[in-house]
Order: sequence, then C-alpha cells, then structure tokens
Amino acid sequence: MRVSIFFAYCLAAVPLLAADGDWTRQGDVSVDSKFVRRGIERAGATVTPAVRLADGSWKFAAQLATPFEAASRSELGLSAGYTYATESGVSCGWEVAHFQFGDAPLGHASRATELTASLSFPAGPGRLVASFTREVDQRADIGELSYAGEYALKSWGAFLNYRVYLGSVRAEDALPDLPTPRVGDSYIYHGLDLTLPYRVGGQTVLSAGVHYAGTNGARSFWSPSGASPGGKVWVSLAASYEF
Repeated sequence: MRVSIFFAYCLAAVPLLAADGDWTRQGDVSVDSKFVRRGIERAGATVTPAVRLADGSWKFAAQLATPFEAASRSELGLSAGYTYATESGVSCGWEVAHFQFGDAPLGHASRATELTASLSFPAGPGRLVASFTREVDQRADIGELSYAGEYALKSWGAFLNYRVYLGSVRAEDALPDLPTPRVGDSYIYHGLDLTLPYRVGGQTVLSAGVHYAGTNGARSFWSPSGASPGGKVWVSLAASYEF
C-alpha cells in the first residue's frame, strides 16, 4: 500500500512541476506534533510534503501525510479547485478532493472523496468563509464557518496569521467498511490556528504555528489512531519554496 501511494503521489506531482506561464508552483513540507482534521486526531507526529499549483483562479495540490510512528497509515491527498472572485471582494469556490488511507483500521474508510462549495467575503480586517462539503463514502455532510486574517507585528517585521473556525459533521455511515448495518453519527468541532510566516529570500517562507482543536459529541471511533476526542493542542513547523 505504501508503494502504491508513493507512485500515485509522484504521478500527481509531475504535471504540477511541468506547468508554464503565469502559474505559481510551490513545494513545501510541514512537520506537526499531531495530525488533526476537523477536530479529530488521525495520528501523532506527522511529516507532510506537498506540491501545489495555482494561477489565481485554479488550484491543484498533492500531499502525502506520513506519521512517524505508523508510516503504514500514510494519507495521500489530491485536490483540484476553482475560485471566482468579484470586484467587491466576494468570491465563490468549488473543490474536489480525494484521500487514500493506508492500512485503515477495521471498519474505517480506506478512502474519502469530498465535494466542497464555499463563499468568502471581506469582514473587518479579515475574511469570513462559509463552506459546505459532501463526503461520498461516509455519506457525510460537513458545514464550516471560519474567520481568518493577519495581525501586524511591526517590531518583528512580520505578520501573525490567525484563523478561528466552527463546523459540524453528520455522517450516515461513519464506519463504512464494517460488514454491518450503517453506523450513523455526528459531532461539532471548533478550533484556532496561529501561524507566523517569515520570508527568507525571494522564494522561501518558513512558518511556525500553534494550533488548538476540540469537539463536542465526537465518539472515539472517529479517530483511526484511537485518540481521545477531547481538545488537542499541537505545534507545527513548515518550509515553502516557490519555483
């Protein structure tokens, strides 16, 4: 499984690296002390290399999240999206994403396909984003409201990026690979991301982050690693290079 994920990742990266014109090409790698998605801890410390391609409207990405202590549970993610922006600053976005999970525990999904629509508009010093996602395999509906912006740290010559979010997950089949009737479940999640990017030269950005996420009503089976559904705090370090 790990070999197939690696080759799929390489095949997805080739067209991104070969793009010409006004496209922005970016490669990055991040290390997180916990791997958390929508309030659920999927693994412990994880390294995630990624490649991204964008031209202002279109964006494509491929990433491979690999836990240090359970490398066989690597997660390959591929996504493509389009954003339409108006002169007033309001924008609408659409994205399709597919995740392939290596060595998923019994009953847990071995893959996930997500279709997302979002609406973003200026609000004060930041932007407010509302999104709705349909996850096909778990037959899940996911709604999220977030607010993000930046705060100038003038004495440091840098900006502190912040994002707060609140969302809900309602799945008709939370454990789709169990050979039993559907297991429906739902929960609410919330969180805060603080990141401090610092540009080194013209093409490299280093970032340090502190994150918090929690859930209300999540059950322990949502986590492939068997982690508690309680609040999580973790840190991250990342490096990005545009070429």
